[in-house]
Amino acid sequence: MSYQRKTADTYILLTNYGYGWEEELKETSRKEIKQRAREYLANTTAQIKILKQRIKKENLS
Repeated sequence: MSYQRKTADTYILLTNYGYGWEEELKETSRKEIKQRAREYLANTTAQIKILKQRIKKENLS
């Protein structure tokens, strides 16, 4: 029997417009979140940060 992972990775895009870090959106793949980050950088002057979070698969909806 092989190991089954109990968590899933979620990537969060954080922006800072000068008032502190705020969560903008969540994606399930690294490729998608990097594309969204490029779009935000092209259209805004905010600082951008990507945060990786692991959540239990039972809580994933």
